[in-house]
Amino acid sequence: MWIKHHWICYLIAVFCWLDKATIGAILDSRCYLEGGGSAESFLATEDLEVGSIIGKLRINGDPNAETGDITLSLREKTAPVEILAGSKDLALSVELDKEGVRGPSSIYVNVICIRRHSTDPSFVIPVNVRVTDVNDNAPQWIGTPYTLTLSEVTVPGTRILQGARAEDADQPGPFSTVEYQVLPGPYAELVQFLNPLEGTLVLRKALDYEQLQNFTVKLRAQDQGTPARHSDTLLRVVITDADDQNPKFQRESYSAELPNDGRPGELRMRPEPLKAVDQDEGICAPIQYTIVQSQDAKYFRIHPHNGQITLLTPIGYGEIAHGATLVVKATQIDNPDRYALTTVQLTRPGSHSDLSTLSFVQKRFVMRIREDTAVGNRILALPTNKPGKHLKYTIPDPVNSQFFSVGSLGELVLAKPLDYEKMTKHEFQVLATDGMTNSTAELTLEVIDVNDWEPRFRETHYEFMVPKSQSLQSRTDTFEGVLIGKVEAADGDRNDKLELSLRGQHAGLFEIDATGNIYMRPEQLQSLNESTVHLIAIATDTGVPPRSTSVPVSVTMEGLTLAQSGWNSNMLGMFGMIVGLFLMIILALTCYIVRSKKQGKSSASALGLGRNRVHSQAHSSVSSANLVTHEKLAGNGNGASVTSGGVSVLHMKHGGNITMANPMNNGLHHVASGASSSMALGSSAALLERERERERERQRESYAATVRSIVSRASANGQLYEEDEIEHDSLQTSTTTPENNNRKVPAPVGAVGGAMGGNGVTTITTASANAGQSNLLSATDAMGSSENNLTVYF
Repeated sequence: MWIKHHWICYLIAVFCWLDKATIGAILDSRCYLEGGGSAESFLATEDLEVGSIIGKLRINGDPNAETGDITLSLREKTAPVEILAGSKDLALSVELDKEGVRGPSSIYVNVICIRRHSTDPSFVIPVNVRVTDVNDNAPQWIGTPYTLTLSEVTVPGTRILQGARAEDADQPGPFSTVEYQVLPGPYAELVQFLNPLEGTLVLRKALDYEQLQNFTVKLRAQDQGTPARHSDTLLRVVITDADDQNPKFQRESYSAELPNDGRPGELRMRPEPLKAVDQDEGICAPIQYTIVQSQDAKYFRIHPHNGQITLLTPIGYGEIAHGATLVVKATQIDNPDRYALTTVQLTRPGSHSDLSTLSFVQKRFVMRIREDTAVGNRILALPTNKPGKHLKYTIPDPVNSQFFSVGSLGELVLAKPLDYEKMTKHEFQVLATDGMTNSTAELTLEVIDVNDWEPRFRETHYEFMVPKSQSLQSRTDTFEGVLIGKVEAADGDRNDKLELSLRGQHAGLFEIDATGNIYMRPEQLQSLNESTVHLIAIATDTGVPPRSTSVPVSVTMEGLTLAQSGWNSNMLGMFGMIVGLFLMIILALTCYIVRSKKQGKSSASALGLGRNRVHSQAHSSVSSANLVTHEKLAGNGNGASVTSGGVSVLHMKHGGNITMANPMNNGLHHVASGASSSMALGSSAALLERERERERERQRESYAATVRSIVSRASANGQLYEEDEIEHDSLQTSTTTPENNNRKVPAPVGAVGGAMGGNGVTTITTASANAGQSNLLSATDAMGSSENNLTVYF
């Protein structure tokens, strides 16, 4: 027995040592990350100064050089970061740059942690430092400075510069989104950017070479950072003279006298020779002179280059008795539409031409005029046969008299802006009088349409919302799109048509038709990860030159489910199949676990007939009389065995040690063997093991209570008995031999134990071989009449 106790003590000591070592290993958390995890992550802005602390490593332990218990170092020798000595602080050692130009855009290093005073291997902890972008780059203009050459007849609204561009090196986002503007200053009102996000420059006001030959403005490109960064450049515009001016005679009218004898020859002009020049100084086109056809023009000829008038045929005194009026036309050789008119009054010596009847040189004047002609401009000259005289001119039409006026020398002047959209033609009469006679001329002025109206939107900002209930999944296979709203635009020009378009980062997800309806393309929403989309709607007319205007459009989508609405029916079906299969597996495992538990319990009950069991049966029907009837006595001088109806009571000598074999060991072993197949399953095996452990504990408690009850009853009789041999019976038990504690020797037990139920009791006592039979019978009777008859095998 002392050997057995020795081994038990040894095993207990081993278990205690292992438990202590395990607890010590668990409690040693050095080099582990606080809060768990296997890697460290930090964020650092790219403008972080060298030497700054990026963060503190969350590693358990003290890295102090003298009193610490861990040592930290970096595996990489040339890492852009360093660990400050004796601390967990991670410091920056090189400059960072998100764009990767001046430094690394990200950092990945490995920290080695060593436990001091330990033979444990070192720990490697990955550390990742993500570099975040800051607005450290200003937009840079491309291809500057800009120089343009514009004609003075360039119409306001014309796109004079396209493709002006500035680039920002920052990462995509507000830090790299560039906005353009014309800085305030001299001549800044002449130009403007069509859109702040576009580098397209348009002319705002008309130019005039005769007043301004060139100008310079300053342009700015600015990002959307806070604070914003910008860069400026210059735009120089050189204005070229255009053929926008008619030639002009140096005098309003000329006069000359016919020869007295009427002989052919050159006429002498007064007050100076006839001459006209082009008012476009930059062009100075050559002039060609002609005489407008009239009744008297057949007698004269004019030199086409110098304007000298010559009498061609002799005239008598009776001809041209009252003089004549010639209309001279000076026309630009390169542009027949540019011309000027003047009159040459021819008189005969001694005649008084002033007494002649007043008349216009032409009875009908036809001219085309642009609708953007400035008010106050001289449009047309209305020559009469009395040039140089201050005549009185009137326009009888009350409507046209508001648009035009006639000066005292017959010049037609624009008094009110023209509008092609309201009136395309002006037809009226001009009445001239010298106080004695009157003359009337008919004028027809055709207005030329000019694209002077920019398109206009009804609203300054459009906001549309796509409701969460909008079903997009059902439309993913169609091409019509989802209507989300409508923008309305109009143009003041009569014949212009509008073309609508969308601009922006996500403009490809939408489309707009000619009526302004905006549609969303659901089949392309998989790439969208924003709940609000910002667009720019642009309306461009078909005028010459085209004009355009823009308006912001915001589309808000309720919830973010729209961005992930690209799941098609196939993916949903596959997901449903996976979920169904998972549920079937869980159901099968549950049924198997329940069945295994039932089989384990039935096996434990059925094994009550095996060896070394504690059997119990309530309300036993075996009486003490039956026990006495079936008693058998057998002795060998050392003790006696009493077998009473299957109940064996073993008697031993006083002073003998009571040895009781635990009846649960084999029984539970068989239960474990019967259920060994269930241990193959991971989760079910754990459940069965815990259930068996609870059952084993309940059986131990029942067994201990039963043994205490039997011993107390046997002690109450006052005698203990001894038996060395037990008669073979229907049930077998085992005794422990001195030679081998582990070898079991079968011994017989009475068959009544089986009839009593699952629990019989064999009691070993020490007493005299010749003990009184009455005590045994009374003890047996008491045991037989109890509610639970027990058989205990030792």
